[in-house]
Amino acid sequence: MRLEDVLTADRFRKFLNAEIEEIKEGYAKVGGVVREEYTNFHGTAHGSYIAALADFALGIAANSDNIKRFAVTIKMNYLKPAFPGDKLTAEAFRRGGGRNLVFFEIDVRKGELSIARGDAIVYGREQIVKEKD
Repeated sequence: MRLEDVLTADRFRKFLNAEIEEIKEGYAKVGGVVREEYTNFHGTAHGSYIAALADFALGIAANSDNIKRFAVTIKMNYLKPAFPGDKLTAEAFRRGGGRNLVFFEIDVRKGELSIARGDAIVYGREQIVKEKD
């Protein structure tokens, strides 16, 4: 099964109402719109929603080379609020590492404004899809 097929069927992606916008090796971009049910008691996007979009982008980028990887740590810094109806975009960029341990930067934006930034470490060693000749 191809990575794109697995991601399209992902139930958590559907819950987030997130769309995959771009995938390249070591990179992914996803988007989502803040719904009322994704807000906190201040009426702003809950940090867990922002982190979930970031994690979704990270998961795609980390597995984009068909190595099964999982997050070991994710650190997010929240810079600005987002509100219901705002379109958010999360991007994950590979910044270094090897086959098993890989380092990523994550940026969540509202238009051109960065509202959250973070970094992550992922670990893995199994191949997801065996390529056919």
